[in-house]
Amino acid sequence: MNSNNELRYVAYVRKSEERKERQELSHEAQKRKIKEQFPDLNIVAWLEPESKSAFKPGRPIFNQAMKMIRAGKADGIVCYHPNRLSRNEVDAAEVTYMFRTKELKDLKFCAYTFENTPEGIMMLQIIMSQSQYESSKQGRDVKRGMEQKAIGGERPGSVPIGYMKVPVKDSLNNYIKKKDKIVTETQPDPERIDLVRKMWKMLLSGVYLAPEIRRIANEEWKFTIRKTTKTGGGPIGPSSIYRLFNNPFYAGYIMHNGELHKGNHYDDRVIDLEDFDYGQTLLGKKGKPRNDVNGYAFTGLIKCGECGCSIVAKTNNKMIKRDGRIKSYIHYYCTRKSEKRPCTQSKYTSLEDLEKEITNEIAKYTILPEFRDLALQILNRNHKIETKDRSTVYAMQQSKRKQLQDQLDALVDMRTRNLLDDGEYVSQRTRLKDAMLRLDEDLRGTEVRAENWLELTEQAFDFATYAHIRFAETKDLKVKRDILMTLGENLTLKNQKLTLQPSEWLVPIAENYPAIEKEYLRKVGTKQKASPKVKEEALAGISEHWRARRDSNPRHPA
Repeated sequence: MNSNNELRYVAYVRKSEERKERQELSHEAQKRKIKEQFPDLNIVAWLEPESKSAFKPGRPIFNQAMKMIRAGKADGIVCYHPNRLSRNEVDAAEVTYMFRTKELKDLKFCAYTFENTPEGIMMLQIIMSQSQYESSKQGRDVKRGMEQKAIGGERPGSVPIGYMKVPVKDSLNNYIKKKDKIVTETQPDPERIDLVRKMWKMLLSGVYLAPEIRRIANEEWKFTIRKTTKTGGGPIGPSSIYRLFNNPFYAGYIMHNGELHKGNHYDDRVIDLEDFDYGQTLLGKKGKPRNDVNGYAFTGLIKCGECGCSIVAKTNNKMIKRDGRIKSYIHYYCTRKSEKRPCTQSKYTSLEDLEKEITNEIAKYTILPEFRDLALQILNRNHKIETKDRSTVYAMQQSKRKQLQDQLDALVDMRTRNLLDDGEYVSQRTRLKDAMLRLDEDLRGTEVRAENWLELTEQAFDFATYAHIRFAETKDLKVKRDILMTLGENLTLKNQKLTLQPSEWLVPIAENYPAIEKEYLRKVGTKQKASPKVKEEALAGISEHWRARRDSNPRHPA
């Protein structure tokens, strides 16, 4: 056999990205160890880094190394550890066979030595079999752990859009650990969960298809997926919107190995399981939308006020005897599918009666058209004054920030010239950076308060002025549904009566407007024309009340 100095070696380095092997040395560390232990070895090629797991055959760089041996371009292989070279029976057999037949003339490892003898071949086979056994055992343990985690109510791995995993702390505010890993729990993502709920409402209406919901979320809402170390930060993709609507996680359940387990996030679920099942019928097979399920405007929005099940609709046909015509009637009713809460709501609610209930709710938040115009004039006048004031404040804040930045630059210069020691430099830099962070928050607050405020105000007043007219006159189911969704949430139907939690931006209108309208009509009267000043005085109250409420809750009325 040739001496080691005459032999040509291929250096094989593998660092698997798979979770179960992340404790292995990095490929750079493996290279360093090989160079330190075999400084005089004739290495003709460094084949690295292989990032594919060795648990299954088919690694491209490993195959390249074996081809070089067969082609006579190299004589031996040097590797950090046998488990880097193989963790499966096929590749292990290929290595040991080529080594035994002397096609592979030498194998070198940093911690092992194998001679081409029956005993050496046996030891090589044992070490590689041990590596394969450890991988199989790890895989089984990981699967068992994931299954146990799902049974316990926590989703293994990452959570879907709208949720996030946060570390769990003890009473002393220390992170709780289990097997050296920080324990986490699933919580709603406060920046996204409300919009995810809105996406589900849009799907369950039967009016919107999944691609349209995705377009609205990305283009109109500027929705982005939560940023993680590897993914996220961008808009919802075409396949992601279907994964969102096909995932029972949003109904409070975790799907694992084909079985549903109740999740720890059940109380924070977006929909109930019944609505999830209904959503799947709307999507159709394999997540493809169906265009024919869109005949009812209010399905998926309203719950039964007694048992909490969904209110759905159906069409009943009736023969009109006097002229032989068939007339269709739409009725809404409770599915009464709750196993825990028996329901007595057996009566149907006609579409006409339900729309009367919605109209009555809209009436609570309806204002006179002339109030809309005058209120916007008042707010526009005030807005111009406030905009000027804000501009002054904003300029002062920017000037102050520039001063802090100049001080920080000067501090760096003084440290560079050794005019400050490390302790003093760090102390002053920390103080300046903290001041800049607080000032940046103030700047952002000034920008947010100024941004599009009057435009949102106008949209709100437009809704309060014209929603009742649009609802009564339109035949467009989507428009009717959008008006009801804008009106409020937590809609329930009980004993044929509709109740809801109104949108917060409408509350001040309901609280303040009736008395102001009454006073307004008393002052203005019908016999004589009131002056603009009298009208402004009569209307100023509610606009200012609404403004105060708006500043404390600056959300788009949608």
